[in-house]
Amino acid sequence: MKISVLDASPFLLDGGSIFGVVPKEKWGNFFEVDEKNRIKLGLNVVLIESKDRKILVDCGTFDSREKISQQLKNLKISPESITDIIFTHLHYDHSGGAFEKKYDTIIPVFKNAKYYVNRIELESALNPDERTRYFYNREIASYLSRCGDTIVFDNSLSLNNEIEIIHAPGHTEGHSVVVAYGERLHLIAGDMFPTFYHFEKPYFMTAFDENLKQNLKTKKRFLEMLSKRKSRVYFYHHKEKPYIDL
Repeated sequence: MKISVLDASPFLLDGGSIFGVVPKEKWGNFFEVDEKNRIKLGLNVVLIESKDRKILVDCGTFDSREKISQQLKNLKISPESITDIIFTHLHYDHSGGAFEKKYDTIIPVFKNAKYYVNRIELESALNPDERTRYFYNREIASYLSRCGDTIVFDNSLSLNNEIEIIHAPGHTEGHSVVVAYGERLHLIAGDMFPTFYHFEKPYFMTAFDENLKQNLKTKKRFLEMLSKRKSRVYFYHHKEKPYIDL
């Protein structure tokens, strides 16, 4: 098994939204802000090459498509050879790069891939409320709900004996993480731990987290898992620190 990180950044977002109630006096030590109070975040797409599969975990925004394709080309991997795309959740900054806007609709970039999404997450994206409608793209949700290549799961799903998708609610009700089992355990955390600082201080939450109490409970469950063996944790939004080894 081989795991690589593809840099699909930049992604600018208000610093306060990433750190929720944590005061700027603290998080301002971690990131520089621009004149609009935005910080520069990463979009760290993870590529897993496992046996006969080439898997992408999350895909950045619509603007990330060309950057992802170029980095795959540098690795001598064509978009057509991607077999699976796992969405930790369907917020626009995690799902957009898997699709291209064309003729007033969207078409898939990775034409031979199957898509994996939690059942609750897909329902949430299809039926957003007044708050979450700004985070989801209805066209993507509609496409996935109609596509014969979409695999919807509930609690967990194993792609093979090396790759497992596990429901990890909190950031969204249907949020999931990916665990890859090799010489070390690889936890691809999605937005459960968007940056290293949210991992270092699990009580740091974003303004986008739907259920703070559930999110903290979920974080503690996976921190317990990580404590039991040599591990690597991947941070989707930390540009300078895409992962750490434990």
